[in-house]
Amino acid sequence: MSKYARDEDRLRELALGGDASWRTFYDDLRSPFRLFFLKHTTWSPEQVGALYQDVMVVLHRKVTSGDLQAPLRSSLRTYLFGVGKMLYRKQGGSKVQWEEEIPEVAVPASVEDHIAERERAAWVRDLLNRMDDKCREILEMVYLRGFSMESVAEDLQLSGAGSARKRKFDCLQRMRKLINSAN
Repeated sequence: MSKYARDEDRLRELALGGDASWRTFYDDLRSPFRLFFLKHTTWSPEQVGALYQDVMVVLHRKVTSGDLQAPLRSSLRTYLFGVGKMLYRKQGGSKVQWEEEIPEVAVPASVEDHIAERERAAWVRDLLNRMDDKCREILEMVYLRGFSMESVAEDLQLSGAGSARKRKFDCLQRMRKLINSAN
């Protein structure tokens, strides 16, 4: 009997291609993967998230094409982290002294999503703080406080809703330029 019997069972389940089994596998390993790469690299959470997506694509191709089959020489978790390390180096990651310990901590997907949401909110706050006062005020009124265009026009003493929409459009264009300059 193989010492990776549970992983081989999971591999067979993944090879059948069920979306639910892939989703569960994805969710189970996302947190440990992120923790490991955030700890050992200088990459941002977004870069580590993109790396995880790339690793899952590689794994999916290997499993569905039959390139990865039982008997396994390592756990699927170890294989996944190994692919991650290899892709990290190929994508220009600096040399890292990797620890052999792979975190076992599994953070529920809902917690991961909440953390990602907080990171996006902080990013949007930063973008808003970099905008002029008038644009910040319009965007906050529309997107954060849910004002209608008529209310925005009235509060800002504009000629009408059309004028408020035009100002909002111009402010969104400025925000897009900030976003593009950040990338």
